[in-house]
Amino acid sequence: MRIYFGYGQTVKGQSFWQRLWSNNLGQLLLKKAKEMNIEQANIFIAKAGYLDNDKISFNISEIPSKKNPVCLELVDTAEKLKNFIGQNRKELNETNIILLNNECFKIDQ
Repeated sequence: MRIYFGYGQTVKGQSFWQRLWSNNLGQLLLKKAKEMNIEQANIFIAKAGYLDNDKISFNISEIPSKKNPVCLELVDTAEKLKNFIGQNRKELNETNIILLNNECFKIDQ
């Protein structure tokens, strides 16, 4: 499963202290994936790209633009990924999610 969002995207509906110390959507989702024992999770920051048909954002500095695309990739069983979506629906509301069917990509030995 791949979840796409902006580099600077924040978590909505948090208290003052949560916003101050832990407001990055990518970090929050990564931590939740670890708590749910998702087998594999990686965050990829794009060199260039766009989301929602916006202007192209280029990652040409040490700190990417807030609109620069980020991908959180999660690898596990379909059931665990569905549970992840269900438990984090509020945070995932403003992201784009792509689910890949693992049956289509298995290599027979």
